Amino acid sequence: MARSRPSERSSTPKHRSEEAPSRATACAQPGPGAATEELATLYAALDNIENGIMLLDHELRARYANPALHAMFKSPQKFIDGKPLYAEMLEHARRSSAYAVSPDELKRYVAARLAWVVAGDQPPVDQRLSSGRVIRCQCAALPGGGRMLTYSDVTDIVRHGEELERLATTDGMTGIYNRRHFMTLADHEWNRSRRYGRPLSFLMIDIDFFKSINDRFGHEVGDQMIVHLTTLARACKRDSDVLARIGGEEFALLLPETDLAQAQSVAERLRRDVGENPLIANADRILTTISIGVAARNVAMIGIADLMRAADHALYDAKGGGRNRVVCSTDAGTIPAHEPCVSLVPAATE
Repeated sequence: MARSRPSERSSTPKHRSEEAPSRATACAQPGPGAATEELATLYAALDNIENGIMLLDHELRARYANPALHAMFKSPQKFIDGKPLYAEMLEHARRSSAYAVSPDELKRYVAARLAWVVAGDQPPVDQRLSSGRVIRCQCAALPGGGRMLTYSDVTDIVRHGEELERLATTDGMTGIYNRRHFMTLADHEWNRSRRYGRPLSFLMIDIDFFKSINDRFGHEVGDQMIVHLTTLARACKRDSDVLARIGGEEFALLLPETDLAQAQSVAERLRRDVGENPLIANADRILTTISIGVAARNVAMIGIADLMRAADHALYDAKGGGRNRVVCSTDAGTIPAHEPCVSLVPAATE
């Protein structure tokens, strides 16, 4: 058998290699019908997932939104059937009060949501709805200027996180801040007061003869007395003031933007309110009093611990002076009983 020349041997493979790519390309490209079928399958899958999905084009017009999204935001039928602009959908949500945002903030909130989508690929944001649900929204930029928005209901996750934070920061009996969280907030207020040269005062509050209440009426009534004092102290404070239970029957009240004389006034009002409002427990009207030490920040103090220590020393003097009184601390120590910044009221007797 005759052997082929090199040129003849290479001609056939070369011919086949030239044909191979075109055949492969033809096989890889689906026809229009196949593409339509794949898109329909994709939409059918998206229609049946729990998360809300919306696809926007380069004009930020909704090209697709699944039923879960329409259910979350109670979309009108014209949005379900049509292709509204994302801005129109936000405006509908604003008018229908879908967001848990105050009327004064609502317009600014909607504008911020639109800017967030325009920017694309931003960190997720949580949206609180007026229904109480929390929806986490994520935005991804698509080729051609489009956007894909996903909405996930994270209400249970957020509530669980909030509950853990509440347990970590509040006193279980009274619902006010615990000592640990109080110290965090107090450090912040101290730094702000020192940085801007603003007044800052502190009240150390203690229930007088608390052990006697426990011994005579029982620990359950003692707990009720602690809650009773908490209620009265809350009524005496401003929103900016920081109230905490820092010990068994000891409370702390931090007063930003408050000088010593103003703090004494707050302390006197609280002391008077406690004395005039007995605890009603079962059939008993239980009278009690409190002693309060007051201190204000001064330039010699280094940190919040110094302010608390000064108030604690004033509280000690209030206890030693007969209880049911307010004693103020000054640079020279606690103010003597005859000075204006101390109230001397005889302890209530049963």
